[in-house]
Amino acid sequence: MDEKSQQIAHRRIVAGWGIPRNHARTNNSRLRLHPALEKLKQPKAGFHAFRRYRLTWLRKNRAHADLERFWMGHENETVGDGYSKMKEDVAFRLEQAAKVGLGFALPPKTTDVARIARKNEAKPEVENAA
Repeated sequence: MDEKSQQIAHRRIVAGWGIPRNHARTNNSRLRLHPALEKLKQPKAGFHAFRRYRLTWLRKNRAHADLERFWMGHENETVGDGYSKMKEDVAFRLEQAAKVGLGFALPPKTTDVARIARKNEAKPEVENAA
């Protein structure tokens, strides 16, 4: 393979064209998510389960529909939705996010994570990650 072909192949892989999307998702689920769920004694599920959980939690806690769509990354449903300026009101969004909550508690445990250093940098430092 000549150099130009290698560059094109590399760009395709970096852009995600080299590996079929469903294959990459399957590997992520099989290699990372499923073992984590098994360790937590939870049923096997895909990554979309997190979106389903979050939407259900928002609706059970009566989050405003505009904020629900904004937080879920959905488009406007009606022409009137485009006139709402709720997503631009950061103070209101923060207030509503605190009121609705996550729906689960984050563990207090922190782990030490080594920062990745480039070849020309000094030795990596250990940082405390939350």
